[in-house]
Amino acid sequence: MNYIFLIFFILFLEIADCYSIICSIDTSIYKDNIKKFLSKHSIDEPSDRMIQFESCNLEIVYINQSTGRVFKLDSLASNAFFKMKEAAMLDSVEFNIISAYRSFNHQVKIIERKLKSGKSMESILKENTLPGYSQHHTGNAIDLSQKSVNYLSQSFDKTNEFKWLVNNADKYGFYLTYPKNNQKGIMYEPWHWVYIHNVD
Repeated sequence: MNYIFLIFFILFLEIADCYSIICSIDTSIYKDNIKKFLSKHSIDEPSDRMIQFESCNLEIVYINQSTGRVFKLDSLASNAFFKMKEAAMLDSVEFNIISAYRSFNHQVKIIERKLKSGKSMESILKENTLPGYSQHHTGNAIDLSQKSVNYLSQSFDKTNEFKWLVNNADKYGFYLTYPKNNQKGIMYEPWHWVYIHNVD
């Protein structure tokens, strides 16, 4: 019995070691992909931005029945969001999820699509962050609107849903990333909230 246990234990260590190597390689590739994108578009590496790595611990938080689109958050953000959602519903407030986790490649496609439509990179970066630097990669950021609205608008800040978030979101670890006149160079986004885990 001890011999069998030893074999399984050795196999476990080998698998764990392989996993750590894979993760290390993925991190290197991820950074390399960022550099390739920046080089392709002649963009200097941002000195005021931290690289945002993709979450590998995602959970489904919502499936749009009409489009089939699946929305995911990191597990910690997911738990916090459901608690916040339940509390909001007690106050007769309901949200519609417009965007949540977004991969590096998804972010690339968004920017490439806008470039093809004729927008300049300068104007795009006032609306979207560079691939590799988006909070959406982490699975901690979520874009919200009122229940009956399927698009993002700055007029969201006139709604009861936004007012509820301003007064309550921080209780669940969610914070507004891009307020008016923010220093990050991104336009005002009343819909964009990011979960920050409080280790205390």
